[in-house]
Amino acid sequence: MCIMTASESTVYGRLRRIWQRISSPVVSRLRLVMSAGLTPQKLAQTLSIGCALGILPLLWGTTLICLLVAHILKLNHVVLQTLNYLFYPLQLVLLVPFFKLGVWLFPWGPPLPTQLFATLIDRPLTSLHLLGWITFKSLAAWMVTVVPVMMLGYLILRVTACQDRPRLS
Repeated sequence: MCIMTASESTVYGRLRRIWQRISSPVVSRLRLVMSAGLTPQKLAQTLSIGCALGILPLLWGTTLICLLVAHILKLNHVVLQTLNYLFYPLQLVLLVPFFKLGVWLFPWGPPLPTQLFATLIDRPLTSLHLLGWITFKSLAAWMVTVVPVMMLGYLILRVTACQDRPRLS
């Protein structure tokens, strides 16, 4: 049980009013930014593209790619980047499966050394060629698997978001 004295309750009340003055414009501005340009079709497009780009097997450039895609397709940057960052743990988990699928789908290229990390550390400049092949095969596996799923997800989201719901009277 918490018992406040009169001075504590007035301090609490003052702090609460100050917080409301500060947070109210910030919250309203965030709501405006988050909902800018989000028709049901754009929301479905943003969700499907954001999820797909969030698991893109590149560790160096998904943020820049999301910014570029959002600008070109006129999507909400904030929502797209939020999805990108939310899917980052899944992106890390799926790096190896995408690479293994890429090796299985595209068996050509240089053979991988048994001690891959040791090779990358011992010979970093000569390993760039190997990293290029790893990235290429992972991206190819991503294109084969994620792009069709993204398109299907977009269609499902668009149909469910755009259908007229019966009104309850």
